[in-house]
Amino acid sequence: MKASIAIIAGLLFGIAGISPAFAWHLTPENKDFTGKGNTSATKSGITLKCTANFEGNVDSTGTGYVTGGSFSGELGCSGVTLGNLPWKSVAVNRNTVHIENVTFQSIIGDCGPSTIAVKLANGVISFTNVQLSGSCTASGKITTSPKLAIASGD
Repeated sequence: MKASIAIIAGLLFGIAGISPAFAWHLTPENKDFTGKGNTSATKSGITLKCTANFEGNVDSTGTGYVTGGSFSGELGCSGVTLGNLPWKSVAVNRNTVHIENVTFQSIIGDCGPSTIAVKLANGVISFTNVQLSGSCTASGKITTSPKLAIASGD
């Protein structure tokens, strides 16, 4: 869940390039963003479902960074903490972002650090059963504001 959030958060922005003339990047550039949505994390057969609230920014090159986050919902959600911040987020194609060093701690255990692939479409970051080190999986659907998108540099 945290990972999901992180993903979301991370979730989201960046540049990655096949070549300098055709580099995918996040938009809007030079903006702060927030992300909110449902996430879940599973470890050792225990699933923690939470509502995630992420904060971050996209820099002038279109690279995104998840800089913080909090969780609410069922018992244990408020104790979720994010590690290795900021999480760098790099767009790798027209609908995929890699979020780097996603790490979180919760009552179900420690998860990460891992690089996760998330989908970004219509300002929504989504991921399903992404694997993180620490024998964790995370899923989530995070709506960003302003709406994040992926653009090409050509």
